[in-house]
Amino acid sequence: MTIEVRSVEPRDVPAVIELVAEVLGEFGLAFGTGSPTDDHLRELPGSYADQGGAFWVALRDGELLGTAGVFPVEARMYELRKMYLRPASRGLGLGVRLLDTAADWVRARGGTHLVLDTIEEMTRAIAFYEAHGFVRDDSQKRAARCTRGYARKL
Repeated sequence: MTIEVRSVEPRDVPAVIELVAEVLGEFGLAFGTGSPTDDHLRELPGSYADQGGAFWVALRDGELLGTAGVFPVEARMYELRKMYLRPASRGLGLGVRLLDTAADWVRARGGTHLVLDTIEEMTRAIAFYEAHGFVRDDSQKRAARCTRGYARKL
């Protein structure tokens, strides 16, 4: 059972949208409401790559288990976006792999900070981010549906 983390491809888009909608639904949120970044998923990989960002998927035997993207928001600062895992995939170290992939990519392009926003109810995600060096910084809230912001110096 090998898990592959790779750059997103156009053929992954339906599964990416399904996964993101599923995870948002766990927290009473609707895909496409409160965050314009949801719509960017429909045009992957171009919607990220053409703007200087990147997006990855984690797969096991062709099944999408997780996603993560980075998008430039200021000079040398990238936003970590859409880092979501299927419920059965949480706690397996996949989040660390996706976060490390994103951080390494940002560093290789001269980035010095990763930022993100989330909601209070995503307590496991918040604990994960805090355990991996993110510090609360509510100035990083960008989406209307988000209630917390975080930043991490790379």
